[in-house]
Amino acid sequence: MGEQDRVRQAAAEAEATMSDPLPEDAPATRPNRTVPVSVRLSPTMVADIEALAQRLDVPSSTLLRGWIQEGLAAHHETTVAGALDQLAADLQRLRQIVA
Repeated sequence: MGEQDRVRQAAAEAEATMSDPLPEDAPATRPNRTVPVSVRLSPTMVADIEALAQRLDVPSSTLLRGWIQEGLAAHHETTVAGALDQLAADLQRLRQIVA
């Protein structure tokens, strides 16, 4: 399943379950509370990110957030199996980008 398909599937699942009540044991969270983060990127890099986001039909901020989450998750998975899974996912993403 491609990155675009995963994004669409996650969005569809979120929409479908948006009105479902939370389980009683679910911790209270504030999912809309976020902190904006600023980074400096070259104009070329920004253009490349925006072009890829447009090709994948997702907002560039969503694409960047996904990359950051994947990067953080990669540091939490210290097993050989986790590292191999990450390499496989990266290889698949590279194939999609190059294609």
